Amino acid sequence: MQMDTHDYLIDHADFDWKTLLGSWEWLLEDDMEVAPWLVSRFGDLFFVDERGIVNWLNISDGEVTEVATSEAEFVELLNVEDNVADWFLLPLVDEMSEAGKTLGLGQCYGFKSLPVLGGELEFNNVTILSITDYWAFCGHIHAQLDGLPDGTEVDIDIPEL
Repeated sequence: MQMDTHDYLIDHADFDWKTLLGSWEWLLEDDMEVAPWLVSRFGDLFFVDERGIVNWLNISDGEVTEVATSEAEFVELLNVEDNVADWFLLPLVDEMSEAGKTLGLGQCYGFKSLPVLGGELEFNNVTILSITDYWAFCGHIHAQLDGLPDGTEVDIDIPEL
């Protein structure tokens, strides 16, 4: 599958990475070098660490996953349709675009109710948010859930978006 990356990425050149990553200090290893590479329209970060490995910081799921051993391998893996759909949420981005829900500078798509809290991966659960607010929101929620087994009943402090 050949995709036009412009349709599924956002320009992150002017992002305040110190502030954004500050919401995720609890998840990122202390010695991990984070070199932002790509940012999906859902605000997920693909970064290259000090070893050259491409990692995916999935802010909606609150996880960091190694996805490729190099940038070149990552580009090759983009040819696998399941990877592209999973990493970039293509159907949802397409639905938002078709509905005229376009992003401005510093904005991303975000889930009104995070999937980990029962939110669905569907159009009606997606809105446009400031990426700074969405990263802080997701980081706050996932920090509270970190280490809890699936199905644990919790009282979560959910900040306003």
